[in-house]
Amino acid sequence: MQEQWRQDAQSLSYEESLQALDLLLVQLQNENVPVEELQRCYLHAKIYLEHCEALLNTVEQNVLELDVDSLR
Repeated sequence: MQEQWRQDAQSLSYEESLQALDLLLVQLQNENVPVEELQRCYLHAKIYLEHCEALLNTVEQNVLELDVDSLR
């Protein structure tokens, strides 16, 4: 299941991943959710978070590699 979640996350933009994280956070805060469901939500959220971090790292690397001369 986690591999499918990873594949699904790869197709999302940063903003879409953040929205998915927000929805999972709401579920994690619900006191009526069974423990098994909480664990599933946590693992799913972790995958979205990893995807967001990877996207941010890519953007950061691209910014660091910008050539000042090419910006003129």
